[in-house]
Amino acid sequence: MKSFLFILLSLWCPALAFSVHSNIQCRSNYIRDKVLVRGGDDGGESIDISESIEGPGEDRRNAFSVNAPTLSYLSSLGSFYAKWLEKRPIMTKSITAAFIFGLSDFIAQKLEASSTNSDEDVKSTNLKRLMASVIVGFAYFGPAAHAWYSMIFRVLPATTLFSTLQKAALGQLFFGPSFTCIFFASALLQSGTFSIRNWAAKIRNDLPGAWVAGAGFWPLVDLVSYSMIAPQWIPLFVNVCSLVWTIYLSLVANQSKS
Repeated sequence: MKSFLFILLSLWCPALAFSVHSNIQCRSNYIRDKVLVRGGDDGGESIDISESIEGPGEDRRNAFSVNAPTLSYLSSLGSFYAKWLEKRPIMTKSITAAFIFGLSDFIAQKLEASSTNSDEDVKSTNLKRLMASVIVGFAYFGPAAHAWYSMIFRVLPATTLFSTLQKAALGQLFFGPSFTCIFFASALLQSGTFSIRNWAAKIRNDLPGAWVAGAGFWPLVDLVSYSMIAPQWIPLFVNVCSLVWTIYLSLVANQSKS
């Protein structure tokens, strides 16, 4: 059940990015199709040729007007986030990661509780465990992701397919496993069972499976982010994808207590 859920969610994130990209592209096509031909500097007759491209112009204008408020809101939200991303990059990424990790663990707890068929478990939330995830996101993943992507773009600045595959491979070899080990340690700490021996056993037993799952998820995310997302928005996109991954990781890290 967990594997099936993870597969569905892992397909959703890149699909969401492609959908947003397609929506923006459709908007750009509409603006390009809306051509105004003027007779002179003092004005002239405007000719709307949108009806000659992809159907009646009126239908396209109506469809665009429905999406315009949503696009305007997303644009304003994006501008606000971009301003703080430029002004305080590490803090902004850390706060974003803290929110994403907390939400991920909350969802994971509800999924675990629903599998027990207990109403009491569904209604209750382990706040200690949730705060541990928030702290990992804020204190480790936010700053670490900032340092990692800054380094990877400095070492491999090209945007070719080969460079993208190199970035994905390095992430799978270094950044992914190190983060997973830190996440396992935080789960043991919040449960009061942390020791070097227990941590080593957790890594030995669960890291290989988590790594294989990550190999089917993060390279696809990297391919989408490096080829379709502007560099300044990659950290936000990765954080959104981390929502899916951290749900899975939280289930794995706490499965011994289920």
